[in-house]
Amino acid sequence: MVTDPPSGSSTSNSSADSRWDQAKLLDLSDSVRAGLRDSRVFGPDTEKLSSFLEAALKDEERRYPTLDFETIEYARLDKLLAEVLQFADAMKTSDLTLELLLRLRVHVSQAKHLRRLWRRRFREKFFMIDQHRCAVLVEGGPLKDVSFNSSLDYDLGKWQTRRVTGPVSEVEGNLQFEPGHWWLNITCAERDGIVNSSQEIPTKGRYGITALPLLTGSEEPIRHNTVRYVREGHTSDMHVPLISQVGRKIRIIRGYKLNSIFAPEAGLRYDGLYTIRQYGFKLDSNINKYRLELTLERATNQRSFNDIRKVPKPSQLDDWNLYEKLEGDKVRWLQGESSYLEWKLKRQEERVDREEWQRARLFKATFSLGAVGRGEQQDRNTTREP
Repeated sequence: MVTDPPSGSSTSNSSADSRWDQAKLLDLSDSVRAGLRDSRVFGPDTEKLSSFLEAALKDEERRYPTLDFETIEYARLDKLLAEVLQFADAMKTSDLTLELLLRLRVHVSQAKHLRRLWRRRFREKFFMIDQHRCAVLVEGGPLKDVSFNSSLDYDLGKWQTRRVTGPVSEVEGNLQFEPGHWWLNITCAERDGIVNSSQEIPTKGRYGITALPLLTGSEEPIRHNTVRYVREGHTSDMHVPLISQVGRKIRIIRGYKLNSIFAPEAGLRYDGLYTIRQYGFKLDSNINKYRLELTLERATNQRSFNDIRKVPKPSQLDDWNLYEKLEGDKVRWLQGESSYLEWKLKRQEERVDREEWQRARLFKATFSLGAVGRGEQQDRNTTREP
């Protein structure tokens, strides 16, 4: 992650390229922040964090520090320092061993000093770092080639894309998307070609592979690697084309509004290939709605779902928070204060509904996830066999 630059180095750009690995620093930042959010005292990356803080402080003593603003911004190092300090404040009333308490105090002192030095060196640029990230989000980041359209419906979002490219082979498509791939919204997934529509319907994307976004409805685990997905609505909501896909593998994308213990915390996530084992729908005369039930079995020899569940990472949640703020600002600017308040209320209601559902399912989810973990260990054992 960090190597000493050649002696006599005096320019920040040449040294930064050889000294600081942005990707590894982002991995460290994400790992430590995820641990802090789970109330772990830094976890397995404690030594790496200590090494980074020490190296960064020594770097600030140089006449020309090599850790540039772009690396700090990319690796979310400002967020890392802030969350270390927030965690320390929250742990003041907790019982820690003497060793952990001393280490935490060292990290806090280093984080405070390093943040003070960065503020002094970068001045208003450091305080405006999130505004710059928001611009990057639109210009070349996760919202590239996606535009806001105030006339679209709230339920599926208010974004559209005009990016159209030619078809790609299935082999190229499988290389393009690995389980754990994450997007801010369904339109971003359409832009990249995994789906062919921003609607919640099964489509064959740019790569000729059927993908099903599970954005609403509910889902329950029924046995190892197998879930039952349920949704209610009109006949147009029953995904009738999937009848011909029974017994075949399709791509499953889960959204944060899905009532499921497997749904991502925010945005949309590609969870891998699933085989449709059963398809059925019927009319519920009591509510005059149709009810769709799909039995989906996750294919083996894929990335562990325990790893996939770590997505979105803290840095991706940073992008999600900026995205929500950006959308709210656009609603207010283009549609007025009344529409903005309506948008904000709807988001709050969605958040409350998810929290209530999660509390109601917490006990059952504990057992379900335990079963998934045992099953995945069996999969790994099977994979090692010739």
